[in-house]
Amino acid sequence: MQIKTFSKKLLVSMDTIRFYEKEGLLQPKRLPNGYRDYDESCEAQLKMIVVLKQLGFSLKEIEQLTLLKSQEITVACNETTVALFDEKSQQLTNKITFYQQAINTLQLITQLMGNQQFEKNQKQIDQSINQLFDQLKEGFHDE
Repeated sequence: MQIKTFSKKLLVSMDTIRFYEKEGLLQPKRLPNGYRDYDESCEAQLKMIVVLKQLGFSLKEIEQLTLLKSQEITVACNETTVALFDEKSQQLTNKITFYQQAINTLQLITQLMGNQQFEKNQKQIDQSINQLFDQLKEGFHDE
Protein backbone atom coordinates (compact mmCIF):
# COMPACT_ATOMS: atom_id res chain seq x y z
CA MET A 1 0.00 0.00 0.00
CA GLN A 2 1.10 3.56 -0.55
CA ILE A 3 2.22 5.84 2.27
CA LYS A 4 -1.06 7.77 2.56
CA THR A 5 -3.10 4.59 3.05
CA PHE A 6 -0.43 3.13 5.34
CA SER A 7 -0.38 6.32 7.42
CA LYS A 8 -4.16 6.39 7.82
CA LYS A 9 -4.36 2.69 8.61
CA LEU A 10 -1.78 2.85 11.41
CA LEU A 11 -2.56 6.41 12.58
CA VAL A 12 1.04 7.54 12.13
CA SER A 13 1.85 10.69 10.18
CA MET A 14 3.47 10.40 6.77
CA ASP A 15 6.36 12.57 8.00
CA THR A 16 6.99 10.16 10.88
CA ILE A 17 6.90 7.19 8.51
CA ARG A 18 9.38 8.91 6.19
CA PHE A 19 11.59 9.71 9.19
CA TYR A 20 11.60 6.07 10.31
CA GLU A 21 12.47 5.05 6.77
CA LYS A 22 15.31 7.59 6.66
CA GLU A 23 16.60 6.19 9.97
CA GLY A 24 16.55 2.68 8.51
CA LEU A 25 13.80 1.41 10.78
CA LEU A 26 11.36 0.83 7.89
CA GLN A 27 12.29 -0.58 4.52
CA PRO A 28 9.36 -0.48 2.11
CA LYS A 29 9.78 -1.99 -1.31
CA ARG A 30 10.14 0.36 -4.25
CA LEU A 31 7.76 -0.11 -7.15
CA PRO A 32 8.94 0.40 -10.75
CA ASN A 33 7.28 3.85 -10.72
CA GLY A 34 9.39 4.83 -7.66
CA TYR A 35 6.52 4.70 -5.18
CA ARG A 36 7.08 3.02 -1.85
CA ASP A 37 5.04 -0.11 -1.16
CA TYR A 38 4.36 -0.72 2.53
CA ASP A 39 3.53 -4.39 3.04
CA GLU A 40 2.67 -6.58 6.03
CA SER A 41 6.29 -6.66 7.22
CA CYS A 42 6.38 -2.84 7.24
CA GLU A 43 3.10 -2.84 9.13
CA ALA A 44 4.45 -5.24 11.76
CA GLN A 45 7.65 -3.20 12.07
CA LEU A 46 5.81 0.11 12.45
CA LYS A 47 3.50 -1.37 15.08
CA MET A 48 6.58 -2.54 17.00
CA ILE A 49 8.17 0.92 16.70
CA VAL A 50 5.02 2.67 17.93
CA VAL A 51 4.67 0.34 20.93
CA LEU A 52 8.36 0.57 21.85
CA LYS A 53 8.32 4.36 21.55
CA GLN A 54 5.27 4.49 23.82
CA LEU A 55 7.15 2.33 26.34
CA GLY A 56 10.02 4.82 26.36
CA PHE A 57 12.51 3.10 24.08
CA SER A 58 14.82 5.50 22.25
CA LEU A 59 15.25 5.31 18.48
CA LYS A 60 18.76 3.95 19.08
CA GLU A 61 17.35 1.16 21.26
CA ILE A 62 14.66 0.40 18.67
CA GLU A 63 17.33 0.30 15.98
CA GLN A 64 19.34 -2.14 18.12
CA LEU A 65 16.28 -4.36 18.65
CA THR A 66 15.48 -4.24 14.94
CA LEU A 67 19.02 -5.32 14.14
CA LEU A 68 18.85 -8.12 16.70
CA LYS A 69 15.48 -9.23 15.31
CA SER A 70 16.95 -9.55 11.82
CA GLN A 71 19.89 -11.67 12.97
CA GLU A 72 20.07 -15.40 13.50
CA ILE A 73 18.82 -16.32 16.97
CA THR A 74 21.79 -16.93 19.25
CA VAL A 75 22.36 -17.04 22.99
CA ALA A 76 24.18 -13.69 22.85
CA CYS A 77 21.37 -12.10 20.82
CA ASN A 78 18.78 -13.39 23.27
CA GLU A 79 20.75 -12.22 26.30
CA THR A 80 21.18 -8.73 24.83
CA THR A 81 17.47 -8.45 24.10
CA VAL A 82 16.46 -9.73 27.54
CA ALA A 83 18.87 -7.29 29.23
CA LEU A 84 17.43 -4.37 27.26
CA PHE A 85 13.86 -5.40 28.13
CA ASP A 86 14.78 -5.89 31.80
CA GLU A 87 16.33 -2.42 31.95
CA LYS A 88 13.29 -0.82 30.32
CA SER A 89 10.96 -2.78 32.58
CA GLN A 90 12.75 -1.43 35.65
CA GLN A 91 12.57 2.13 34.28
CA LEU A 92 8.82 1.74 33.70
CA THR A 93 8.36 0.33 37.21
CA ASN A 94 10.20 3.35 38.63
CA LYS A 95 8.00 5.70 36.62
CA ILE A 96 4.82 3.95 37.73
CA THR A 97 5.89 4.19 41.37
CA PHE A 98 6.70 7.87 40.98
CA TYR A 99 3.44 8.62 39.17
CA GLN A 100 1.45 6.81 41.88
CA GLN A 101 3.15 8.99 44.47
CA ALA A 102 2.53 12.06 42.32
CA ILE A 103 -1.19 11.24 42.06
CA ASN A 104 -1.39 10.90 45.84
CA THR A 105 0.43 14.21 46.27
CA LEU A 106 -1.85 15.99 43.80
CA GLN A 107 -4.91 14.64 45.57
CA LEU A 108 -3.54 15.84 48.90
CA ILE A 109 -2.75 19.28 47.46
CA THR A 110 -6.24 19.49 45.99
CA GLN A 111 -7.69 18.78 49.45
CA LEU A 112 -5.36 21.30 51.06
CA MET A 113 -6.43 23.97 48.57
CA GLY A 114 -10.14 23.25 48.94
CA ASN A 115 -12.48 25.80 50.46
CA GLN A 116 -10.05 28.65 49.75
CA GLN A 117 -7.46 27.14 52.13
CA PHE A 118 -4.39 27.64 49.91
CA GLU A 119 -2.85 30.39 52.00
CA LYS A 120 -3.40 28.50 55.26
CA ASN A 121 -1.87 25.28 53.83
CA GLN A 122 0.76 26.78 51.54
CA LYS A 123 3.66 25.49 53.65
CA GLN A 124 2.36 21.91 53.56
CA ILE A 125 1.68 22.21 49.81
CA ASP A 126 5.23 23.41 49.20
CA GLN A 127 6.59 20.55 51.32
CA SER A 128 4.62 18.05 49.23
CA ILE A 129 6.07 19.47 46.01
CA ASN A 130 9.58 19.38 47.52
CA GLN A 131 9.12 15.73 48.48
CA LEU A 132 8.18 14.86 44.90
CA PHE A 133 11.20 16.77 43.64
CA ASP A 134 13.47 14.87 46.04
CA GLN A 135 12.03 11.59 44.75
CA LEU A 136 12.85 12.69 41.21
CA LYS A 137 16.43 13.34 42.23
CA GLU A 138 16.72 9.98 44.00
CA GLY A 139 15.76 7.68 41.22
CA PHE A 140 13.25 8.76 38.68
CA HIS A 141 14.70 10.59 35.71
CA ASP A 142 12.53 11.29 32.70
CA GLU A 143 14.63 10.40 29.69
